[in-house]
Amino acid sequence: MDIKKILLVRPPRYLWPFINESDNFLLPLGLPCIASSIRESFPDITVKIIDCPPLKIGWQSLREIIKKEQPDIVGAGEEALYHHEAVRLFALAKDVNPRVVTIGGGHFFSWLLEHSLKNYPLDIIVRFEGEETIKDVIRALRASADLSSVKGIAYKKNNEVFQTPLRPMVEDLDSLPLPAYDLMPMGKYSPFGYLWPQSATLEHSRGCIDHCSFCSLWTFWGRQIRTDIEKGELDVMPRYRTKSVERTLEEVDIIYKKYNRRYIIWADPTFNVDAKWTNDFCEGLLKRNYKDLYWWAFLRADFLLRDEKNGTLEKMVKAGLIHPLIGVERGCSEDLRELRKSAYSRELIKEVFSIFKHKYPHVFRQGTFVTCLPFDTRQSMLDLVQYAVEIDIDYPAFHPVSPVPGTFLYQQVKASGTLKETDFKKFDWATPLMPSDNGLTKEDFAALNMELNKRYVLYRPHWLVRGLFSPHKHKRGLYWFFFINTLKMMVLEIRDVVFRRKKIEGATGFMSLRKPVWYEQ
Repeated sequence: MDIKKILLVRPPRYLWPFINESDNFLLPLGLPCIASSIRESFPDITVKIIDCPPLKIGWQSLREIIKKEQPDIVGAGEEALYHHEAVRLFALAKDVNPRVVTIGGGHFFSWLLEHSLKNYPLDIIVRFEGEETIKDVIRALRASADLSSVKGIAYKKNNEVFQTPLRPMVEDLDSLPLPAYDLMPMGKYSPFGYLWPQSATLEHSRGCIDHCSFCSLWTFWGRQIRTDIEKGELDVMPRYRTKSVERTLEEVDIIYKKYNRRYIIWADPTFNVDAKWTNDFCEGLLKRNYKDLYWWAFLRADFLLRDEKNGTLEKMVKAGLIHPLIGVERGCSEDLRELRKSAYSRELIKEVFSIFKHKYPHVFRQGTFVTCLPFDTRQSMLDLVQYAVEIDIDYPAFHPVSPVPGTFLYQQVKASGTLKETDFKKFDWATPLMPSDNGLTKEDFAALNMELNKRYVLYRPHWLVRGLFSPHKHKRGLYWFFFINTLKMMVLEIRDVVFRRKKIEGATGFMSLRKPVWYEQ
C-alpha cells in the first residue's frame, strides 16, 4: 500500500454546558504524540491533525477537508463518552474513499475489540500506548505484509477479528520525540477561559501506583497481562514511568516561550508520585522565574502530606500550583477498600486540606467524590456532603460513577448484571447508570446526587460569600465561575422543562451535553 498522507482527527462533539466553550476543549495530547512518532520515522509521509472542536469545524466542513486532503489513513482515539463521534468519522472517511484505512486508538477501542471491529467501519485498532505500534502498522501496510506480525493491535480480515500479542511499554519515555505541537491550533485552547486560561496539556509520567476499581487511567498505562474484557478477563498490574526532569522542563519551555501558554494541565493520573522528581522539577521551574505560569494537577493526599513535610509542596506552590485536584472519593476506609483504593484516613485528608487553607490560601482546593455506587444508601450519599464540609473544601465534585470499559468495576457490574445501560454516550461521570443493591433506582440516585450539590452550595452561604469575595484573584474568579454557571444551568433546566424539551432527569438533565451551533456545519 502506498501511504503518502495520514490524517489524525478529533471530530466534532457536543459541549459540556457547565463550562463555557473556551474551556470545553483542552489540547488532546495523544494526537501530537502519535504524529511526532510518525514524522520521525517516515519523513516522506505528510501527517496532518484536524482538531475540530477548538476550530469549530462541523461535519460538513470535515467532509470537505477529507475530500481535499485524500488521506490514505484516517485515525482517531476516543473514550467511551465520545466513541460514537470517532465512529461517525470513520464512516465519513469510508464514504469519501472506500479504500482509506481507518485506525482507532485510545481507551474505548483499546478495550472493546470485538464490539468495535464487528460493528463499526474500523480496520485496525492500535491498543494502549501507540507511538511504537503505529510505526509497525505503517511498515506492514506499506509492505503489504500480514498484520499478525505487528504487536499490540487488533484487526479485521475477511470479517473475522484477530488480536495480536500485547506490545511491551516504552521503557524510556525520554526516547519519544517531542509532541508535534506545531500541528495543533495552540492559540485556540481556552483563549478566554476561566478554568484553564491559555492552557496546554502536558504529561511527565504515565501510569499510577494505585489500583482503583473505577479508574481506567492506570489500567490503560498499566502492565497488561490478560485484557480480553469481552470475555470477562482483566488482569493488570500498576506501572509508573516518568520522563526526566530535563525533558519535562524542555516541554514546558516550548509551550511557554514558543506558544505563549500560561497554564499547564498535567494529564498524569498522579503527578506527585516521586518526591525527588517533583522537588527537582519545581526547582528547575523556579530558576526559570516564570512569574505568570500556573498549573493544575491530580495529586495524592498522602504524598502531599509527605511533600509538605520535606518542603516540596511549598516549592510546588511557588512554582505555579494553583489548582490541585485531590481524589477524596469516599469518607470511610471500608468504602475505599471496596473501591480498591489505598485507604486514606479522615484525619489525613483533613490535615492536607487544612495545610492548603492556612498556609497556601490562594490555592483553590478541589476534591472529587465518587457517588451512586452499587453499595450506596441514601445515608452514605448524604454523609459525603458532611465530609466535604468537615474538610472545608473550596469545591466538591460529586461524580456518579461511570464503570467504563477497562475498569475492574465494569467487569464486576457486568458479571453481576447490575449494569444494564448499553449506550456509552451516557458514561459521562454525571449520569447515574446503575441501581444500588439497597433498593435505590437510577432516578433516586440522580435526585440524591443533585441534593448533594444543593446542600453544599445553597446551605452554606458563608462559604459562598467567602469565595466570591476572596482577596485572591484566581480563587475569586473560580468561585464566580462556578456560581454563575450553576445559576445558568438552573435557568436552562427550567427552560427545557417549561418548553417540554426533555423530562427532568436530575443530575443527567443538569449536566447533559449540548449541541453547539457549528456541530453539523
